[in-house]
Amino acid sequence: MKILLIKQTSLGDVIHSSLAVEATRAQYPDAEIHFMVDKSCKLAVEYNPHIDKLIVFDKVLISQKMKKSFLNIFSVMVQFMSSLREVRKEKYDLAIDLQGIERSIFFLYFCRAKEKFVKGKKPFLKGFKNADKNDHAIAELKGTLKLAGIDGEKYFPKIYLNEGGEEVLKKKLPEKLTKALEDQDQQVILMSPFTSWETKDYPVENYLRSAQMIAKDFPQAQFIFVGTPDKKDLIDQQIIDFKLDPDFATNIWNLAGCTNIQELQELIRLADLTIASEGAVGHIASALDRPVCVIFGPTQPTRVGPWGNHSRVIRSQEAKCLACYQRHCDEWICMNKLEDQISHAAKELLK
Repeated sequence: MKILLIKQTSLGDVIHSSLAVEATRAQYPDAEIHFMVDKSCKLAVEYNPHIDKLIVFDKVLISQKMKKSFLNIFSVMVQFMSSLREVRKEKYDLAIDLQGIERSIFFLYFCRAKEKFVKGKKPFLKGFKNADKNDHAIAELKGTLKLAGIDGEKYFPKIYLNEGGEEVLKKKLPEKLTKALEDQDQQVILMSPFTSWETKDYPVENYLRSAQMIAKDFPQAQFIFVGTPDKKDLIDQQIIDFKLDPDFATNIWNLAGCTNIQELQELIRLADLTIASEGAVGHIASALDRPVCVIFGPTQPTRVGPWGNHSRVIRSQEAKCLACYQRHCDEWICMNKLEDQISHAAKELLK
């Protein structure tokens, strides 16, 4: 039996979809499972032993070509067709689109599969959509699997790390951080302020205030900022502008842009706690079953919140506009005065 699972982006969604791989492999232990993913998220699933073949799509390259010139549409079509040819050369018994957007459905429509299913409701396809839009995205994945005859109820997202990844990561880190990660009596706390939406980003200065409050109970704790390369200088500048106490400043680190996805996952696994604006980093921590505080504003925790006993949701108790799902906002009141909540939850998880 040959099965195609499609989940191209984004990183957090791809991590969610790992439960589908687990459930499919359990139900069809001898099946050949192919997984279509975007190049930007490839490392999140590359070492999953239940995936027999990765089909890699490059959305970023396509976006870059289209931004440069609309005349690149022909080049983009060639790239789409190249990916489609790779999909169509296989004859699948079952194909499931776990994303349900135009870019992914294109491949579901044109792949050669005996049965096709999709997350959401799409023309000429069997699909599943949550009755309540606030139900968790994981429930929607499980519903889609159930429609395809796969029992996913007892499965949750799971991340597989590269063997030897811990040693690779530690070679990149300053000696002080490596020792802290190895010392059971010293806390290492990751902080991830930036996401794909500006309205979900909890300000760096507020993370620093939270770190100061946590350090009152854990004075030796090391605080590590993580993020994409384009955020490194911004984080550096905001740390400088905050004017930290010189002694405390030696416990603040900026590793934005210093790790790939696999190394970031390894760092989250080794850390004692992750504090993250709602996005991929929080999903990684949950999938690794590591302690995590996730900060919510414009999105709904019941829809995309962390799972497990080691997670806490941080959310304004005052804002009336929560879960607005707006990507731009002039007021941003949902991100005010959350430091007390963060420090309390952090201390609870660390103890």
